[in-house]
This record gives sequence, structure tokens and C-alpha cells, in this order.
Amino acid sequence: MRTAALVLAALTVAAPAVLTAQATPGQEGTFVIRGATVWTGAGQTLQNTNVVIRDGRIEAVGPNATAAGAIEIDGRGRFVYPGMIDAFTPLGLSETGGISTMNLRSEMGEYNPHMRAVVAINVDSDMMAITRANGVTTAITAPSGGVISGQAALVNMAGWTWEDMAVKQTAAFVLNYPRQPSFRFGGGNPAAERAAGERVAGQIRELKTVLSTARAYDQQRAAGSDQTDLMYEALRPLVRGEVPALVSADTEDQIREVVEFGREFGIRVIINGGRDAWKVRDLLAQNDVPVVLGSIQSTPASDAPYDAVFAQPGVLHEAGVKFAFSTGGGANARHVPFHAALAVGYGLPKEAALRALTIWPAEMFGAADQIGTIEAGKVANLFVATGDPLDIRTQVSELFIKGRRVPMDDRQTRLYEKYNARPAGN
Repeated sequence: MRTAALVLAALTVAAPAVLTAQATPGQEGTFVIRGATVWTGAGQTLQNTNVVIRDGRIEAVGPNATAAGAIEIDGRGRFVYPGMIDAFTPLGLSETGGISTMNLRSEMGEYNPHMRAVVAINVDSDMMAITRANGVTTAITAPSGGVISGQAALVNMAGWTWEDMAVKQTAAFVLNYPRQPSFRFGGGNPAAERAAGERVAGQIRELKTVLSTARAYDQQRAAGSDQTDLMYEALRPLVRGEVPALVSADTEDQIREVVEFGREFGIRVIINGGRDAWKVRDLLAQNDVPVVLGSIQSTPASDAPYDAVFAQPGVLHEAGVKFAFSTGGGANARHVPFHAALAVGYGLPKEAALRALTIWPAEMFGAADQIGTIEAGKVANLFVATGDPLDIRTQVSELFIKGRRVPMDDRQTRLYEKYNARPAGN
């Protein structure tokens, strides 16, 4: 009996560790961050300033802002920034590579505009907890595969359900514009190149036919037709220009094609990747086409200047092209501020780097009325840090998502606490 009692006691002690395997979406309430330096993202850096958070939103910002009965947070010597945004990830859709049941990012078929990434999100993703611990409160989570992969969502990194997490359930349609494969190392095969060119031309014609049909379908539905088609119904916000297309394009020719494609069909396009966007920066600026940059921590092409990838953000900024940073992955999404920091080292003004992590992606994906700056009335997505978030030495001490004070724990910290408490000799 004594042995059974000891086992039961051990299980009782262990139970809380299991129950708290994932952090809650955070503590609700009214909060006042006092005496901090606040970078608002709206053109101001305010010294010795208070930020009041109530009912999930920023109620007031100012030296005398306060709220009776609020939970006090000492911000003296600390800095407050809007939550950062990674503008292209698989977060919540892909957890562990190589395990099919933990990867919900891609569907069969070439045209899946009706597939919504937001409904497949794993709200208990360990990667989200790791990401938000570095001040990244929001991200684009995007499907992949095919020509039209589906609908990308702009989601917060904490929440009870996918509905709770969604900032924009449909932030963009992910479109992989057909492209000619590279034959640079293929030994030169004219027949193969010609066949590939014909295949790509056929894919482009098919894509344009799909969008032309979608536009005609939208007109019929607007005129009162009650005949519906799942795929074309999903495309109506795209052909109306209500939701942008996030289109993969890297080379100069590909980017020019995508810009022309957008003009032809009257749809808003955002270049995704944009490795050679600097070569067509004037075209992008003239057509108000923004860019979600691929990883800045990547190797330039063999025929490009050594600093082409690192200096590109500064070059685009100087030309008046709006852009956002992305990591393209889940495990490293927390590093997105360091991508911006690398760009600063190669000529991008620091203010622009911070905007490209906050308000610019919010604007690009239609959420600037909710997030991206620290202003009264906006959703309280923000963090308190010991210094500049572009500095790898900076620590995030407080994090708020939708006005909730989110615990600063993740899988790594929980494992640390677990094994730090391990009895000696065991």
C-alpha cells in the first residue's frame, strides 16, 4: 500500500507539468506600462511615457496616462515596441519536418484558392511560443504547392482558437506564377528547353483562363446568379482587388511578368521572394507593388554582387518601394528582426527597418487599422524590451498579444526548468 501511495503521489506531482505543456494565451486585464521609452511606429519616440492597455486594446499613450486598479509594469529603463511581423512562414501548419501528420501546408491539385490556411492552424504549436518570445507577435502563415496554393492568413502567435488568433483570416492568395526552369547547369539541351518553355506558356495560359473565368463568374454572381462554384467563389475577393495576390518571383524577368499580370487582371500583387527586385525598383515604385523579401541571411547568386541580398532593402527603400521581412520558415521565424539588422548594416535606415517589421507588413496585408503601431484604439500587440530589438543581446521582458500578458515561456524554457529541478544522482 505504501508503494502504491508513493506512486500516486509522484503522479500527482507530475500532473501540473503535463497540464501546462502549452502556455495559456495570456492574462487578461487592465495594464499600465510606466516610464518607458516608446517607439510608436507612427513617427515618434516618446521618452518617460506610459502605455495603458484595457479590453485588448491600447487605451492611452502619454506621460500622464493611467488607469485606476490597473496592473502596474515598471518600464523605467526599458523600451516598448509594436509587435513584429514575419511576412511569410508555415507557422501553425508545419511543426516537424518528415512527419506527414504534422505538416498541413500543401494540398493536392494545382488550383486550391478555396483552401484556407487559418482553419488548419495548430494553436498549440511550440514554434509559435518560441517565435513570440523574441517579440514577433504576428505572422503570415501560408499554404504551398500548385499554381494557386490557397489563402494565407495573418495570425497572432497566441490564442485559444484559430478564430481568436486570426487578425486577417484571408490576408492574401498565395500564387506560384509559372516559371521557366533553369538550364544553367543542364549542359545545353535546346529540345528540353523548348519543351519546358511550351509547358510554362501553357500553364500561364491556363492561369489566365482561370482568372478570366473567375472575373466573369463574379460579374454573374453580382448580377444575381445563384449558381455557385467553390473554386470561383473563393476567387471573388482576388479579382475584385479586395485581397492581394502574394506571387512568388525572383528574377528580373519574373518580376516584370508578375507586375504586368497584375495590371492585366486588375489585381493587387505583392512580390514574394524578390531576389532581383533591386534591378526593377523603379518599376515596382511606379506601380506601387510591395515586396515580401526572402531570407536576408542567404547567399547571393553567383553572378550577383557580393552584397546584393544584404543591401537590397536599402536600395528598395531609397527608390520608394515598400517591403517587409520574412524568414520563410517556422523554426527561425523568431530571427526576423536580425534579418532587418543585417540590412541596416548594409545601408537601410534603422527607422525603415523597424517599419518593415511592423507597420509596412500590416499595411500590405490590410491590417494597419488593427496592428503595426502603438496608438490609442489599436489592438495591444506590443512588447517591452531591455534595448533595441535589432540587437541580438536585447531581451524581451514583457509581451502582450490582443492585450493579454502572455507568459514568457516556451518548450525550451520548460525543459530547462524541468531538468534544472532534477534531483542529483537521477
